[in-house]
Amino acid sequence: MAAALPGFHAFSGADQTGQFAGKGKLTCWQALNRCPVEVVSAFAALGTTENLSPDTKRGNEAFVCQLYKPGTTLVDVGDLRWRLFNKKQLEAQKLPPTRGALHEAIARAHFQAMVWDQDHVPNPQLPPPLEYGWEAEGGRLVPVATRYAPAPATITHLIKCGFKKTYCMSHCSCRSQNLNCSEMCLCGADEEVCGNVSRSVDEDDGDPST
Repeated sequence: MAAALPGFHAFSGADQTGQFAGKGKLTCWQALNRCPVEVVSAFAALGTTENLSPDTKRGNEAFVCQLYKPGTTLVDVGDLRWRLFNKKQLEAQKLPPTRGALHEAIARAHFQAMVWDQDHVPNPQLPPPLEYGWEAEGGRLVPVATRYAPAPATITHLIKCGFKKTYCMSHCSCRSQNLNCSEMCLCGADEEVCGNVSRSVDEDDGDPST
C-alpha cells in the first residue's frame, strides 16, 4: 500500500494531473480500500517503467468502477457508464470517464509518477510527455481529453424524455419529435405511466414536416 501511494496520488488528483469531478481524496481513498490487491499493485506499478502495462490499466479501470459505484463487481468503465446511464439517467458529469478519456488520465498519472520515482536522480532522463496524455498548445502542455468520440453518433443525438408524471401526453420531447418513448426515457416506456409507447408515428401528430 505504501508503494502505491505516489501512483494513487497522481491518479486521484495532483496539481499536474487534475482529479475526477466531484471525487475528493477521501472518497478516492475509501474506494481504494474496497479494491483487491491487484488494484493496489497497479497503483504501485505506475511510474516504475516507461511502458504502461495492460495489467496496470485494468487495475486503474477497476478502481474507477469502485469510485463511481461502491461495491460493484463491474471492472469495465464502458459497462458501468451504460448501467448508470440506463438505470439512473445520470448526467454526463456524474458518469465515470469514457475508456478513451480514462486512458489519457492513466497515462498522465503514469508520467507524473515516473517524475516522482526519479526525484533523487540529478537530471533524470524522462520520455516525452507528449506520449503520456499531453499535447503541445501555444508553447505549453495541455491535457488530452480523449482521442475518441465519447459515444456513437446514434447515442449522442439520442432523443429521450424526462417525464414520468404527465403520462407523456404533454411536454414530452419524444412526442414532440413524433417518436415513441423508449427504455432510455425516464418513463422507461412503461405503459402504466407512459401513453406514448406503441402509437403509430402519424397517429396524432401528422407529418412533422408540414
